[in-house]
Amino acid sequence: MTAQTITMTATGAIPTSPQTLRDELVAYVASDVPDYTANLPGTLIEDIASTDVGALVVCDQAYVELINSISPVNSNLFILNQQAAAAGIPPMGFPSRTAVYCTFSGLAGYIVSQGFIVSDGVYQYTTQESAVIAAGGSSSPVYCVATQDGSWSVPSGSVNALATSIPTGTTLTVVNLTDGIPGESTESIGDFRARVLQSWSVGSQGMAAYLKTLLTGITGVQQRLISVRQETTQWEVICGGGDPYEVGMAIYQALFYLPGLTGSVILVTGISVAANAIVTTNLNHGLTTGQTGVLINGITGTMAGSINGASLTIVVLTPTTFTCGINTTGLTYISGGVLTPNTRNVTVNLYDYPDTYAVTFVNPPMQTVHIGITWNTSSPYVVSAAAVSATANIAVVNYINSIPVGQPINELTLEEVFKESIADIVPPELLVRLVFTYSINSVNASVVSGEKIVLSDPESYFYTTQSNVTITQG
Repeated sequence: MTAQTITMTATGAIPTSPQTLRDELVAYVASDVPDYTANLPGTLIEDIASTDVGALVVCDQAYVELINSISPVNSNLFILNQQAAAAGIPPMGFPSRTAVYCTFSGLAGYIVSQGFIVSDGVYQYTTQESAVIAAGGSSSPVYCVATQDGSWSVPSGSVNALATSIPTGTTLTVVNLTDGIPGESTESIGDFRARVLQSWSVGSQGMAAYLKTLLTGITGVQQRLISVRQETTQWEVICGGGDPYEVGMAIYQALFYLPGLTGSVILVTGISVAANAIVTTNLNHGLTTGQTGVLINGITGTMAGSINGASLTIVVLTPTTFTCGINTTGLTYISGGVLTPNTRNVTVNLYDYPDTYAVTFVNPPMQTVHIGITWNTSSPYVVSAAAVSATANIAVVNYINSIPVGQPINELTLEEVFKESIADIVPPELLVRLVFTYSINSVNASVVSGEKIVLSDPESYFYTTQSNVTITQG
């Protein structure tokens, strides 16, 4: 027989039909013994072929079932144990040990390493993952497993001692805020299957994918506000929400080369010649009127001597312009300039004894969007403008608030969202006018010439509310 061919569909491998197996068998015999029909009775040939095809059907079905079992969801115990071994999980049959969730408290940024041991005075428990003390002074609950087999109760508050030594001068405490989980004599196949399946659920195809998985698991982080970008030879990590130390810990765990991180850079694109020069930036500067200690470095031209490194007190004019209090009359600006401070950048220090690591990431600013929508219809029937407004408003808000960080508003998508939301009130073919107007952070915005998009600040995200969306018939 030739090599087995498997047909895969959305439901997995499917069996080869008996007729196809018979045809392949006959073709194989004919190629090896071309005149076999001349020397054997037809009834004997048919009897042998039918028996062989029956055996081939059984073999083919076994092969299909084997292929379809290569998943923790439905694999047999032998293959499940092989999958567990690939994930570093012991085979089924071992008793499950008593476990407890513990919370550590201490200096923000201090890392409690995987394998750290805590105790309730009788039994000891080992942390199964690394944890970091968050900004509030405590870590998220950490899963800890007993160092010996057995089942016992673990009342809340009983695990309060550190068995692993800590550096001199370091303050660290531990407590279990909830009761522990007594072990079982033997783990059930359902629990074992669930553990193997969970081990397969982490995206680890490269640093960026793994980091996004870790960031998504942090409480308070919005998935649409996560972006891991390659900037030439460095990486810019954008993450909105969550505790900054937990975000830093995720970056520390996933990114093996911390000097490869870069934060946000706000560039100066122009400085006016005036008694009180106006500075223009490429991104929203995030400064406030009266702010002092603002620095600009790296500009070229005769203004360099007056502005580079000078501590500026500023007055904000627009999100991208401000006066700097410097008289530039008679001077020139050629190019360049980097603005600091940059309020987008967050840097946390992680203490992984005996070393300290500074981790920088970008907290994306919010861009408040106001949208005006004017519509009209050729419907011969009375259409409730209030119903259209109420129905479309929610759909528009949901679309704007789902746009990933740094991505534009797509007016074509916005049109479809509007039309689909009111289709039961105004059929699309009776909609004769649909006009959009926009303002972002109280500054009028328009679609890009020749395209149907409203650009975003590449490190920011759009946000709106129902009160910011005005829908009128006209």
